[in-house]
Amino acid sequence: MKKQVLTATTAIVLGTTLFAGAASAQSVKVKKGDTLWGFSKKYGTTVGKIKKENKLTSDIIYIGQTLSINGSSSTSSKASQSSSSTYKVVRGDSLWKISRSYNMTVNELKKLNGLKTDLIRIGQVLKVKGTSSVKAASTNTGSSTTSSSSANTSSKLNTSKLISDAQALIGTPYKWGGTTTSGFDCSGFIWYLLNKQTNVARTNTVGYWNSMTSVSSPAVGDFVFFTTYQAGPSHMGVYIGNNKFIHAGSDGVTTSDMTNSYWKPRYLGAKRF
Repeated sequence: MKKQVLTATTAIVLGTTLFAGAASAQSVKVKKGDTLWGFSKKYGTTVGKIKKENKLTSDIIYIGQTLSINGSSSTSSKASQSSSSTYKVVRGDSLWKISRSYNMTVNELKKLNGLKTDLIRIGQVLKVKGTSSVKAASTNTGSSTTSSSSANTSSKLNTSKLISDAQALIGTPYKWGGTTTSGFDCSGFIWYLLNKQTNVARTNTVGYWNSMTSVSSPAVGDFVFFTTYQAGPSHMGVYIGNNKFIHAGSDGVTTSDMTNSYWKPRYLGAKRF
């Protein structure tokens, strides 16, 4: 019976069926649709190595032909997908967003990483399962991607909306780690406001300090930072002009004066999103 000849061009559009053989080398019986290129990808080797191992002078292979392939066989794609890998948090991430990308639930992601809250920070490395169905954002972790020339053009935030949203929350009680209208801490308050216009990761005051652009003096809609219970940036709020800022303090969401005897000596600087 006449042999059926498969070329790399015609066989590439057809399916592949492989039979694994000895442990030291894969003994593969060629089936309809197989190509040397397909075998090289499947077994972690190259077309040149397969040809050399089998003394082939061309890329032509035949149905029923047995090839010896030395390589690392990808015997189970499912096992590979289910194994744990890692993901580095970038600006704009949230547990919900990451969990969706990896076909997980937020609770599964938290359990895998031993997280007690939904707080994550830019640059944090999380364990994930499977392969992401969404391409990771090309973001320089921990650094700002905006220009400091103009609040409205660089941040793309509607500062009027930012201020009105903040003012509407005045009186909301303080809650450590809080990110909802049932209670906020200072960084949770900022996270809530920003996510009304964009999508940012839940981080702490230090995270916002490190990811925003410094400005010499605050403009309306910028963020002002203070050192309070610990050295470095540990408190922040939204600047609304006339030395006033809105923040979630120990008395809840309120407006304070940056020049008063408490805040003035604790002021660290202003940043722009």
